[in-house]
Amino acid sequence: MSSTRDLLPSPTVPTLTRRVFRAATLLTFLAVALGSVVCATESGFECGHWPGCTASALLPSGPVTSLFYKNPWIEMTHRTSAIVVGPTALAAAVLALRLKGAIPLVKVLPWVTVAGALVAGYFGRLTVLDLPVPAWGGALDLGSALAAMAAMVVATAALGRTPTHPSASRVGTLAWLSVTLMVAMHLVSLFAAGARSYTRCLSWPVWELLAADRSASGPAQVIRIGLAIAAACAVLATIWYARNQPALRGPAVGTGVLLVIVLLFGFVIRLTHSDQLGVPFSVATVALLWTQVLLAARASLRGGNDR
Repeated sequence: MSSTRDLLPSPTVPTLTRRVFRAATLLTFLAVALGSVVCATESGFECGHWPGCTASALLPSGPVTSLFYKNPWIEMTHRTSAIVVGPTALAAAVLALRLKGAIPLVKVLPWVTVAGALVAGYFGRLTVLDLPVPAWGGALDLGSALAAMAAMVVATAALGRTPTHPSASRVGTLAWLSVTLMVAMHLVSLFAAGARSYTRCLSWPVWELLAADRSASGPAQVIRIGLAIAAACAVLATIWYARNQPALRGPAVGTGVLLVIVLLFGFVIRLTHSDQLGVPFSVATVALLWTQVLLAARASLRGGNDR
């Protein structure tokens, strides 16, 4: 069992490297979270240009009528965060090449983040320019963004425990299973969603929001709901087995709280028949996935001082 002391950054890792890794991790989370906000507020088509935006759309006299609906400033904030991810992850990748004693994950995964940011940026550009993007293209876009986020989280967790080595554990297996199920659920959502439906945004299934999607989804909705149930069970099982491990208790509690918040938002949306909670619902969904990846990474890596 790991102790809290073992999670402290190793003095052999330069401070600059740790900071760049952490910055890249934060930026990937912000890019995905803000992307979900763009989707929930339908702000992705309010600029019409890429990478910049029209001045008339951003000026106070522009077409903005609501803070959380079709706001070009939300789109530009997301776009800026997403553009910065690539260079920051690239800097982390270059700094990692100079590290001694770091496992390959630390040196390889930042490059995965760079590649994921490039792919997501390409498809994001197509979407902004209102060019046709098939469902598989949307899935590749979202999958690349989620892979970039997960890769940077794991790389930073491994860096913080350098020297470290992979280690199989029940908590790690369950955590990675839950992550896989959640990612699959989100990707299937793109095939289940009707035209510009909220279902395409990062969220968990809400039964009352499915009616508009049925004509387009076929069996995808059933698969999505099944994946959501399985993912929730895997998250709960992970929390149960991690509860008595001090090094894992923090992220385990975090995933538990976030799962409750996500389910509560879904329940309220179902009762009110309104998507006004779409923004916090989607952000909580991203936070849950991010925290579960962190838990999976910590459970799957053993520091040099572990016994």
